[in-house]
Amino acid sequence: MTAASASRSPLSLDWRDLASLGEQIAGATSLAAQRDRIIAMTSRLLEGEVDVWLHERLFRLPTMNEDPQFPEQPISPAMQRALLKGGILTKRKRGKKGGASRGTWAAVPLEDQGMVLGALQVNRPKGPEFKQEELNLMEGVAGVVAVSLVASHRVAVERFRLNQLNLVREVSAQIANVLNVDELATRVTELIRKTFHYYYVAIFTLQENSKSLRFRSSAAAPRKGKRRKKFALEVEVGQGLIGQAAAEGERILVDDVQKDPRFRYIEVLPETRSEVVIPLKIEDRVLGVLDVQSDQVNAFHPNDLLILEALADTIARAVEGARLYGSLRRRADQLTLVSEVSKSVSASLELKVLMENVAALIHDRFKYPYVHLFTVHPNRRLIEYQAGSGERSRDLAGYTLSLDDAGGIIPWVAREGRTVLANDVTKDKRYRASPLPPVNTRSELCVPLLYGDVVVGVLDIQSDKANAFTEDDQVTFEAVADNIAVAIHNADLYRSEQWRRQVADSLREVAGLISADASVDDVLEAILSELDRNLPVDISAIWLMEDDELYLAACHNCDEGLLEQLLYEKPDAYDALMNVLYSDRPVIRKATDPIWITGIAAGFDQNYSGLAAPLRVGDQPFGVITLSHRTPGRYGHEAQAMTTTFASYAAVAIENARLYDTAQEQAYASAALLQVAQAVVSLNDLDEILGTIIRIMPILVGIQRAALYQWNSEKEAFLPSQEYGLSEEDEVEFWQRAFPPGEFAFLDACRDEIGGLRACALDSDGKRGLQAWISLDPASDVNLGNPGAFLFAVPIAVRDALYGVMLIEEAEGGLRFRARRLEIITGIAQQAALAIQNDLLQKEMVVRERLETEVQLARQIQQTFIPETLPQLSDWELAARWKTARQVGGDFYDVFELPDNKLGLFIADVADKGVPAALFMALTRTLVRAAVIETDSPAEALKRVNDLLIPDTKQGMFVTAVYAVLDMDKNELTYVNAGHNPPLWIKSDGTVEKLTRTGVALGAAEGVQYEQRVIPLEKEDNILLYTDGLTESYNNDGEFFGEERLVEAIQANLCSSAHDLMDVIEKSLLDFVQDMPPADDLTMLVLRKV
Repeated sequence: MTAASASRSPLSLDWRDLASLGEQIAGATSLAAQRDRIIAMTSRLLEGEVDVWLHERLFRLPTMNEDPQFPEQPISPAMQRALLKGGILTKRKRGKKGGASRGTWAAVPLEDQGMVLGALQVNRPKGPEFKQEELNLMEGVAGVVAVSLVASHRVAVERFRLNQLNLVREVSAQIANVLNVDELATRVTELIRKTFHYYYVAIFTLQENSKSLRFRSSAAAPRKGKRRKKFALEVEVGQGLIGQAAAEGERILVDDVQKDPRFRYIEVLPETRSEVVIPLKIEDRVLGVLDVQSDQVNAFHPNDLLILEALADTIARAVEGARLYGSLRRRADQLTLVSEVSKSVSASLELKVLMENVAALIHDRFKYPYVHLFTVHPNRRLIEYQAGSGERSRDLAGYTLSLDDAGGIIPWVAREGRTVLANDVTKDKRYRASPLPPVNTRSELCVPLLYGDVVVGVLDIQSDKANAFTEDDQVTFEAVADNIAVAIHNADLYRSEQWRRQVADSLREVAGLISADASVDDVLEAILSELDRNLPVDISAIWLMEDDELYLAACHNCDEGLLEQLLYEKPDAYDALMNVLYSDRPVIRKATDPIWITGIAAGFDQNYSGLAAPLRVGDQPFGVITLSHRTPGRYGHEAQAMTTTFASYAAVAIENARLYDTAQEQAYASAALLQVAQAVVSLNDLDEILGTIIRIMPILVGIQRAALYQWNSEKEAFLPSQEYGLSEEDEVEFWQRAFPPGEFAFLDACRDEIGGLRACALDSDGKRGLQAWISLDPASDVNLGNPGAFLFAVPIAVRDALYGVMLIEEAEGGLRFRARRLEIITGIAQQAALAIQNDLLQKEMVVRERLETEVQLARQIQQTFIPETLPQLSDWELAARWKTARQVGGDFYDVFELPDNKLGLFIADVADKGVPAALFMALTRTLVRAAVIETDSPAEALKRVNDLLIPDTKQGMFVTAVYAVLDMDKNELTYVNAGHNPPLWIKSDGTVEKLTRTGVALGAAEGVQYEQRVIPLEKEDNILLYTDGLTESYNNDGEFFGEERLVEAIQANLCSSAHDLMDVIEKSLLDFVQDMPPADDLTMLVLRKV
């Protein structure tokens, strides 16, 4: 704004005007009024147009509602430059060209102790320029204005603070006596919002041992035309602005929430623009959070923050006070509850009444919606509901839980004996919702009722609120649980004492029978009668072990025939009895277990009650007592203890009688096997031995019929050997018929799987004998516990060698001693197998001895074809080796003198080993000796031999050979190589040359022409002829000796004679193969020019 020019000069200034200016500024009620008075006074003191800019943000208080009067920065460039300089600034403006006057201005900042409060500017569009005295005056005016503005603002701030403190006092007074945290939070949030006009106010408290903040209450400004919905925020510690303030314990101020990534947008609070979160603390302990939101950016003035922090301290003290009061009151209720429970449990020995009283006390004292009491039955593996409160209690009557249930807090506590405090059941993996409505449980406290180290029950308390329980609650209810557990134990003792007196009377009755020369049947009957009298029993039975199988010895209230039949037809039920037999203590059947035999016979449901106790003397089990009742949960630890005692009495009497019977049976079996062994030893003929075995067996084990077939591997068939008890028709067919594979299934099954005997049940009304046996299927299912007759097929074998099969038809009524009978039959079959094996071994030994004699003779004959000595020649040396892989072989060599001072050298290898190769070798040698007489050409001689061999090589046999003729006068060697390993020409200078093949092997093809070659021999030249047994010998790694190693061995050693060369080669070969046996015949022949 501007004003008229001053009417007087600054030199005539009355300093009282400046003092008056300070009073006027202090008396103004707004920044606009202060600005007007500054302009008026400055206009009086200085000539020119006056303008003022004030830094409004410094002077605005939270209670100012008028719109801003000043911009954030001065518009005038002169003011901006003066603020930048930090002091008075003047400048003369240039006039128009040719003009007489020039405009000017002066600007000075309004500062107090370095803080910029605003700026003052005086403009003179037409001059004159400012004099120094005027500039000094302007600075003085600026100083007075700055001091006055600060003083005025301080007065306003003090008034504001007094007003706010009064408001804080009023709020504090209204919440001082509130002792409930939820009520306190509701009242505080509403008071703060209404008093300070914030957009949204909320209070959260921090729960002990929890990572989340509990929402207590909130208050929000109403929306125009709409009713704002109530809502609760879920906040984790460390999450968002609220969670971070709780985690760090420090105030968080956000002037613009859109610029802070920690801010969480909420749909019901769309107008939030700024937020401050203040922790509620007592010293360094965070109790909760006060959250205040505004719908304006930069809404929280420092004075607001002071007030809110003062309120937060007051709220924190109020919350702590409410908590302390609530804790003390809860502790008083807890102590009262412990006292009342102690009185209640001692007032009655009736378990049901006792538990109902306790549940009602807890419900009435603490107002928990669901209080449940259970008893735990370890033997029955059940947790049974006894009493409770709440909507579900009436429907829970008779409700049970499995003690072995993998899910659920209650079964876990019952098993582990440890308390579970789950203040948020959704985070506990063990929690399972109630099967009954309403399903609204949020937290649960489950406490075991422990007597000593045994869990006798469970106290389960559930709430529809999260974080409903504290550690103090856990301690209190564990104390209550101890009292309840003692009461349960006392009630059990009372009932058990009455029952034990009755059981003692029954035991005396049983003991009298056992000691009074009673039979086993009388003892079993007495045991079952007393069990029926003392326990809830619908069906009782005693099962005894006979030959590793259980059988029914006695029963009450059930058809014995049906029980015996089910014992054989229900393998699962039979296995259940066997499991009890080897258990350490009586077994109480669970509802999930397979139905036992007595339950099947009576048609009981899956959840019927069953108790089974093993009979044993010392550590030896030999029977089982079973009790069954149609209703569930009828047997517990008392029933276990009683049946154990009864079983021990029965075991002594039964075992005494059974020991004698067993000793007699074992003696009989030993005598039977001894008779068979004596028969086998005393006879030499196999038919007599087998016939004696078949005749003795019916006498020893009481069989109906028997037949023995021997397996003939040459004919691939089962041949009849011995029989007993067959009808005339079956006997004729037995001796006349052999059974190749596929005609008699039982015999084939024993041949295919030698491991054990085969069995098949015989039709009680069908045919018996050989014809009936042939039609039976060995693959059908067999239960040897069936009392009917069986056909058994017992392999006669030693290890994996099958010699025959013995078929045995059992007589009727053979169940009692079946296991012992089969044991004896198996022993007899072994004796028969050994007899057959001994007979075969004797026959094989005779054949082997004759064959060895013939082979030895063949070797002697073959050795006669090999030269005994080599010719002794002047200027020439000969050396030879001949080794066969077997006693006889197909390698051979020959050296013979020819006319005209010539020498024949021959080496050959028949393409086979053993006796066939030796015979073919003899034939070839004979033909060669004949051919060399008829012709002096080596090629023609081998051609004749080949033509003569062709008719005798139809079995695929052939001969590789080298025939060489040495002309000792010319020192020339003429040779023919018929498909043989190339001989080596070892020259005196150490070089080695191969005498390669000049034709195919002898006997391989008809009409073959052979080429002969001539080589000259010099002094110390050697010719090595050898068979493939040399180069194809191999070592442990499977590597062949080969020609390369042969040549290396020859060249690496300087040999002075033919024998030295032979020794070098043989040593190199032995070093290579080491302990490997020879794989082929080996022959070597060396010719050396001396």
